[in-house]
Amino acid sequence: MVKRLTIIKLGGSVVTNKLKPLTFNYNSVDNIAKIIKNFDGPVMIVHGAGSFGHYYAKYYGVSDKPTRSIKSVIKIRDSMQLLNSKIINIFQKNKLDTFSFSPIYMYNNNKIPNSWKKILTHSLSFGLIPTTFGDVLLGSKGFYIISGDVIVLDLCRLLKPSRVIFASNIDGIYEDINDKSSLIPKISNFHNNFKFSKLDYDVTGGIKTKITQSMKIANLGVEVQITNGLNSHTLMKALKGEHVGTLFIGDKS
Repeated sequence: MVKRLTIIKLGGSVVTNKLKPLTFNYNSVDNIAKIIKNFDGPVMIVHGAGSFGHYYAKYYGVSDKPTRSIKSVIKIRDSMQLLNSKIINIFQKNKLDTFSFSPIYMYNNNKIPNSWKKILTHSLSFGLIPTTFGDVLLGSKGFYIISGDVIVLDLCRLLKPSRVIFASNIDGIYEDINDKSSLIPKISNFHNNFKFSKLDYDVTGGIKTKITQSMKIANLGVEVQITNGLNSHTLMKALKGEHVGTLFIGDKS
């Protein structure tokens, strides 16, 4: 277990404009970097694909089925490398010691090998901020997409962090996405009767995936919350340990 480690998942809706292909949200990422700069504690970042990787995945018809199309894989991976470099550049301009690594080098047989635990904990002990992202992996049947939310779960199994924050473009989980008064402060089990909004080219499942992954993480004994990453005040509160947005209560919590 890495003491006091917080894993922050920056949703694609926070780092990009998901309604406009290949549109980076500079101001949002810059604000988040400033918040992290003022936070005292080890942090790891995972970010989504947003209107970069999701756009090309939708265009080439790559979702949950493996593909052998090298052209589509190159387009998706190039777009994710571009997005990641933009995020890293802003973090470094804010004097955050961030380094990036692609999940394609981290995964083996759909798992993160135990050897990565030493690499990541050693990096964190030096004050570095490891950063990774949803990407394309190579499997026995071809290339497939792994979402940032799934990566967060796998990292939690490996590192046992204290807390996970899913920074999204909404304040939390709603009973009815059209009713802002229906925000759910705590979820202790998965409900299938939520009304979800899903953008056309979010091929990794959107908010449904976040809920299922969040419950799995909570069941590991890790505190999980979904909150608004576009609201600097809210995100700072979440980093300080205040319960804002939706908190997930697992079997071991």
